[in-house]
Amino acid sequence: MSTVTLTTRRVLRKGDLREANERLILNLVRQTPDISRSDLVRITGFSASSVSLIINRLVKRGWVREERVGGTPQTGRPPVALRLNAECMLAVGVEISRTRSRVAVADLHGNILRQRTIAWHDSAPLYLGRLRSALEAELQLCGKTTVLGIGVSLPGTVDRNTGLVIAAEDLGWFGVDLRGELARGTDLPFYFDNNAKLAATAERWYLRAGSKEPRDYVFVTAQGGLGTGVVIEGRILHGADGEASEFGHTMLYADGRKCVCGNTGCWEEYASDRALLRIYNDIAGRRNGSQDVTVEEIIKKGRSGDKVALRALEEVAQNLALGFVNLIWALNPETIIVGDHLAEGWPLLENAVWNSLRKRLPQRYLTRIRIVPEQHPGRSILLGAAACVLSHFFTTFSHQQPSAERNGVTIVSAQ
Repeated sequence: MSTVTLTTRRVLRKGDLREANERLILNLVRQTPDISRSDLVRITGFSASSVSLIINRLVKRGWVREERVGGTPQTGRPPVALRLNAECMLAVGVEISRTRSRVAVADLHGNILRQRTIAWHDSAPLYLGRLRSALEAELQLCGKTTVLGIGVSLPGTVDRNTGLVIAAEDLGWFGVDLRGELARGTDLPFYFDNNAKLAATAERWYLRAGSKEPRDYVFVTAQGGLGTGVVIEGRILHGADGEASEFGHTMLYADGRKCVCGNTGCWEEYASDRALLRIYNDIAGRRNGSQDVTVEEIIKKGRSGDKVALRALEEVAQNLALGFVNLIWALNPETIIVGDHLAEGWPLLENAVWNSLRKRLPQRYLTRIRIVPEQHPGRSILLGAAACVLSHFFTTFSHQQPSAERNGVTIVSAQ
């Protein structure tokens, strides 16, 4: 005998559907330079009168403006393009890291308008006090402009609903209440996620006009460990508890080095920023000298032909390739994107990575996979934190909407 489960649906108000379609139109204007009203009719399938009603409301609020572009006396009346007033609302992004902590204010296009650096401290309360003060100062500078929310990234696992840090081993944080520490004095919404997942989000959210939207890729960040943000069929992979795709803690060597996670032989112990520092200092004979050189300096030395730096970079590249083999076999991505110092030093790493891959993968994989540096050097994580706020504004509405899809765009039913 089959069991039928009945669920209660919340009654949708017309205002909810109207809000959904306004956000849909606004996002299309954001994504498409010089889009017109007739373009919106064609893409959405809405009637011309419905599109005009929505655009008129957005123009009246100051969210969208209309500008005449192109056209000559020979071609007739120039078309009217719709443009997003990007600074009518703002998003705040926060990047938490031992090596690079920042707060930034971004417009609706994700352009960073201001940013400031926060000095790290091993005391979580002291550090978070500094971060809260920086947030308060930036919000004060925003004045009367609407701030949509605050996106927070960190290298570890955080409960995205509560802001409770489950485990951020590189920071030494377990059970830290991020929301409780940062939200004092503000009622703005906070959004939390892992840094590699947000860097992967940035690659998809801030597409250059005319670029193909990536759907299956992995973003690899090696800042303060090694993190991976996995996107499958256009969706970030989070898993049951937000801890999916932690490939930095997959084992390369069963009896290898002890990792901060408690396991041994993890990929990040051989291919991260701290791995590069350790390997360089070992080759240079400076056993306790990791503080004497930075990752950026090693890359700079490598560019100038320094043999110790080049040997260290080649070893990291070979270890990096071992992890890439696992990613390719497990996920079959179309692209692997490298960030942070991996992107900065990619010209020095690339040949060694590909030489190793050719020894370990069938030709059918080698001909399809692309490995490229990040689109936004040094800013992917920070931009991803801002994108976390923007994506909620553009795609999340008061209630769950009944919808259909047309031309790859989700459509709801009232204007």
